[in-house]
Parts: sequence; C-alpha cells; structure tokens
Amino acid sequence: MTKGGTDLKLAQEVFRLGARDMELCMQCAVCSASCPQSCGANAFPRKIYRYLQLGLEDKLLASPEPWLCYYCGECNKDCPRGAEPAETMMAARRWLTTQYDWTGLARRFYISPVWQVGAFAVVALGILLAFCLGHGPIVTSRVELNSFAPVAWIQLGDKIMLSTLGALLLSNGFRMHRRILGDVKPPLWLYITQAWAFVLHYLTQMRWRKCGADRRGRWLRHLLLFSGYVTMEVLVVAFLGAFQTDIVHPMWHPTRLFGYYATVVLMIISADMMISRRQKKETPHRYSDFTDWFFLLLLFSTAFSGILVHAFRLAGWPLMTYGTYAVHLSIAVGMLCIMLPFGKLSHLFYRPLAIFLTRLRQKAAPDTTVALARITAEAGELFQSCLQCGTCTSLCPVSREGSFSPRRVLRRVCLESGTERSVDQAAWECLTCNACTPDCPRGIGIIDVIKAVRGLAISAGKPPAFLKAPFTSLREKGNPWDGARTKRLDWAGGLGIPAFSADNEYCLFACCTTAYDVGNRGGGRALVQLLEKAGVSFGTLGTRESCCGDQARQAGANVAFAELARCNTELFVQSGVKKILTISPHCLNAFKNVYAGLKGVGVEHYTELLDRLLVAGRLTPALNAALTVTYHDPCYLGRHNGIYEAPRRVLLRIPGLVLVEMASSKKDSLCCGGGGANGWRTDPGSRRFGQQRIEEALSAGAQVIATACPYCVRMLADAAEKLGLGDRIAVMDIAQLLVKSVMVADETHGQARVDAHVDQEACHA
Repeated sequence: MTKGGTDLKLAQEVFRLGARDMELCMQCAVCSASCPQSCGANAFPRKIYRYLQLGLEDKLLASPEPWLCYYCGECNKDCPRGAEPAETMMAARRWLTTQYDWTGLARRFYISPVWQVGAFAVVALGILLAFCLGHGPIVTSRVELNSFAPVAWIQLGDKIMLSTLGALLLSNGFRMHRRILGDVKPPLWLYITQAWAFVLHYLTQMRWRKCGADRRGRWLRHLLLFSGYVTMEVLVVAFLGAFQTDIVHPMWHPTRLFGYYATVVLMIISADMMISRRQKKETPHRYSDFTDWFFLLLLFSTAFSGILVHAFRLAGWPLMTYGTYAVHLSIAVGMLCIMLPFGKLSHLFYRPLAIFLTRLRQKAAPDTTVALARITAEAGELFQSCLQCGTCTSLCPVSREGSFSPRRVLRRVCLESGTERSVDQAAWECLTCNACTPDCPRGIGIIDVIKAVRGLAISAGKPPAFLKAPFTSLREKGNPWDGARTKRLDWAGGLGIPAFSADNEYCLFACCTTAYDVGNRGGGRALVQLLEKAGVSFGTLGTRESCCGDQARQAGANVAFAELARCNTELFVQSGVKKILTISPHCLNAFKNVYAGLKGVGVEHYTELLDRLLVAGRLTPALNAALTVTYHDPCYLGRHNGIYEAPRRVLLRIPGLVLVEMASSKKDSLCCGGGGANGWRTDPGSRRFGQQRIEEALSAGAQVIATACPYCVRMLADAAEKLGLGDRIAVMDIAQLLVKSVMVADETHGQARVDAHVDQEACHA
C-alpha cells in the first residue's frame, strides 16, 4: 500500500471489527438519503462504504463521518441489498480507534476478546493485590471504610490513573486532529471561539435527537446514562472526601441523592440495553460485538457493586463492606483503564472532538468564489439534476488515488456549500480524461462543470501556481513552453518540410510539445519521413502557427483559448487549408470539436492516415521488429474522439511485432496524468498515473509502450525514468516504430532515410 493509494488489507481489518457486508453495497446512496445526519459536506454512510470497498485508508482516516453517526439503524431498514450500514459505520469507528491509538492495544482488544478480558483481569487483580498488600487498619467492631481505604490514598490513585488515561486519550485525540484537519491550519482564535461546540456536544449529544424512529427516547436514555456516569465520576474525583465517609448522611444529603441517582441510572439503563441486545428489540441491536456486551456488563457491575458497598455499610457489616469495596474499585478501575482510551468509552471523547474538528475545518476554509448561477450560465442547468449516485467518482482515476470526487464537487456547487478547498482547488485535480461523462445516468457533462469552475477561478485571478508560467508564455509567445515563435519549426531539423500551399492535400500541424520539447521530437520527425515515403502532399504553416489552445481550454482559460482559436482559424482559412493533419490528439480535439470556424475543414489524426496508407499499400513495413509492444490509449484520442482501433492496426502491420494489452485499455485506459493541463505540475502525486501505466505495461510483458500523443510520450517517459525502469521498457511514438520497419526497403536500395534522432530513441530492452 502506498500513500494515497489503496490498501487491500483495509476491508479485511474492518471485517474483523464487525463490517460483514461491504460487498453488498452498490453505491445507490439510499442509506445517505435515509440518514438524518447525512447532509451537505457530510454524506454518509455511502461514502464510508466506498472507502472500504476501494481500500482508501487515507480517506477513511481523514473522515469524521463515522463519529457523526449515532447508530440509529434507519439506514439498515431501507437498504435495497439488505446491507447493514449502521454496523459498518460502527466497525469503521472501531477501526479508527485502533488507528488513533499509538500503543496498539485498542486493536488487540477489539479483535480479541481474550486480550480484552485478560487485560481487564490483570488490572482488576492488580487493584485487589494492592488492597491485600497495602490496605489500612481493618476495624471489625464497626464500619471504618476510611481506615481500610484512606481517602488520601484513593485520591492519589485517582490522580495517577486519570492523568495517565487522560494523556493517552489526548495523544490519540491529537492524532485524530492531525488526520481530520490535514493541511488545514485554523488560527488560534478559531480554536478558542469554537471550543463551545466540543463542550456542548460532549455534555448533551444533542445531534442524536434527529436520529431514529424513537428519536427522543433513545437520545434521552443515552443522555441519562451519560449523566449517571459523569455524576459518579464527579463524586469520586472531586468530592470523594464527602462521598466516601463513615458518617451516614440523612437521605436528603446531596452526596446520597446524587449517588443514588447515578447508581440507579447506570444499573437500569445498562440492564435495559443488554436486554435489548439479547432480544434484538431495536434495529441497531440485531448485531452486537463482544466489546458492546462487555462494556455494558462492566458498567452494570460497577454500579451494582457500588450500591452493595453502601448497603453493607448501612447494615454495619465491616468485612463485607471492605471486601466489596475492593471488588468495586477493581471493576471500576479495570473498566476505565480498558474502555476509556482503548475501547467503547472513548467515543464520548472522539465524537464531540470530531464535531469540533469538522467545524474548524469548515470555518478555516475560505468560501468558494464559485456561484451556482455563474456555473449554470457556463455549463447549463442539467448538472443540477445530479442523482449523487457516485458513478462518476467510482470511475474517476484521480478519485481512486487521491481526495478528488467529481460527485462531491457537483453536490457542493448545487448546494452552494462549497469552500475554496472543496470546489475551487479540487477542480484542478481533474484530468479531463472523460472516464466519467459517458456513464453518467443523467447525461451530465461533468467535465464541462469542472472547466466552468476552473474558468471562474481564472477570471478571479486565481490560477494554480503551476499554470502561471505556461499561461504567460501562451499570452506572450503563442505556446505554453516558453519557446520563441521563430524557432517553432526547429523540431524538423534537416528534413526540409515544405511550406504549405493551397495545392497541398494536408496542412501538417505540429503541436507545441513536438515543436518545443527537445526530447519529444522523434515522433514528429518519423511522421514526416513516412508521409514523404507514401507520397502524401503536405506542407506546414511553420512559424505562423500558434498553440491550438486545447490545454488552455481544459484549464478554463477561456479568453486565452478564444484568442488562439481566432488567430489559428484566420490563418487556416486565409491559407486555403482543406485538411489538417494533427500530431497531437489535443489539437485534433480542438480543431474538430471546438473551433467553430473550421466546420468545412477536414481534421484528422495521423494514426488514421497511416492506417489508410498501409491498407492502400503506399507504406510497406518490411523490417521484423521482434518486439512485444503495448499501446497506451491517449484520453483525447480514445475516449474524447473514439479512435481506438486505427493505432492498433498500424502496430499490427509491423512484421514480428507482438501487441499485448494492458489491464486497463481502450475506453477503460488509465490517463498518463498530463490531461486537463496537469502536464505542468511538478508535485510527486501528479506523476503517479504515468508510473502506474509503466507498471501495467511491464505486467503485460511489454518491452515497449507505444502511444500516439506527445503529452503521453512525455509523461510516460518521465515516469519510466522516475521509477528507474528506463533499461527495461522504452516509450515510443507509433510513428517511430513504423518508420524503422518501412525504411528498410529503401536501405536495400542504398536510400536509407531513417533519421538519426529516431535511432537514438530505440528500444533498450
């Protein structure tokens, strides 16, 4: 498992903690619709199911949602697959507890009842042994509890125990804080002003009032149970001197009233909950983990043994009082030591902390600059009909690897509940690979919405840092690579590409990456040689060309794109261009699908032309390649323009070449990571898709990964280098492979034309 990736062991671990039906969930979101707590940014339990199904450990660790669930069981009733979302949320809470705990004891206790009971027994027996070895004078003529167990000793023990347990719980809470807030840095004043949320929800659990059919009844029972527990703790810790006394106070004395209240509440409600679990009277009590039973049993035993101590004292039975007191204290201390930092009782701290941290994260994040009305004006109204089914997110490669979710962006835009982080910044994670849109059940143009969000960020003067230099270069030099316009044709070297004239059949348009990325010229040069070999009539507009602007358009830079489109359209029309032959699928997409002024001009990708030239016999591969090759489908050639087979047919025409498919290919192909203007990003995460693609190619047994897009060549070659696998696999353009096989015919007649630069990029496998 890698950070940001998937952990295949996650589902197994959560299964052991009580989630039994993760495979049943089909992400229909009925559970989220029925959950009264699921709203706005906190859409669950569906989201938690998805994290578990995909093994997204980092996402689950950063999720407060399992703690915001109050286990009412409403979602269990409505699930069409008969799953138990409430149980899964409870299991996720147990798993989170094991992750916050740095000692590793929580995991052992939750997974093994033997460990949990054994640890309790060790602590309890330790307390009993301490009494046996270190008790005070035993008075048998009357009850002298304070002589047997001096208050000062007990208070010292309380302080040591609570300090230790408090330190453990706070350290775990800090780990929870770090996970949920991530890189959000709330100012100190926000911690102070929002602290009331922790205190309020710790004392009242008021959110529970929304949950379940018997909402107030279940909330009231838990509130009474909590109040009894807190009352007992206050009496024992703060008022032990008045509570543990040999003086029998009258009935109206506060210590007796509060003591009776705490004892009765703890006994009755814990007993009622055990009966409910035994009889399965309530929906969430259909399944119970061992720790649920054990905690309730210890809670009941603590209260029951405490009232026995009081009864024996009133009866004047000294030895029974002393012995029962030792047992009572051993049970209470054992329960606290096991359940407070490592078990069931910890949720009393984690839940209000999760609410507090969620508020901090929301308050610290600046509001989005994206307005619903402006997105509607840009992308239409259809996206507001989003069903929140999560299909787009389940298909999105970025979502599988990071924190981006197109569904969540749509939801927050529609609800106008987004923040700068959740909408404005999140939109830049999209690769515009188009894996989502074709399968949307409502036919929403998801990429159009993402581009509209980006466009608003650009118009607000807030482009991401990695795009500032490319945008400046586009504006000043007509390309994103900071290349001089006068050098746009340098990539051709000595090939002598003719200038385009109206008599040429094709105008060859070299993309900016081919023109200015020195290490990425081999494919373009090989294509020129093939066109000349086949006798194709073509020319180039050379230094008069500007960037097609497709990457600017994907980035939302609509003004820049419009200006580039205007300049190029005028150039093509004035030059009498009838057909454009593109090297890059991005140029193909822009000219064919977006440039309104080129409707009468034919636009074709070079792989389509090579495919026809091979069929017509104008190109005849002769050299046996003896290579195992896999083909990487560029997103803008495949999913955006439906060209899958032509590149493969070209490769299969090369003698001796064995074509193998990667695990994800054609419409399921994985993006190289450079789509949506992400090719300029330099953070390590932006290279993970190219690296996965290289690993897929090696797994398929390929010596060469071939593609038909300069951006893909660049990203994949960079990935192979970063992985240190350059000696095991080569990254090549299809034209480079074909030209080697075609030009062998000329070599036999002493007319070899294979370009030296292509030779230098030969496969090193």
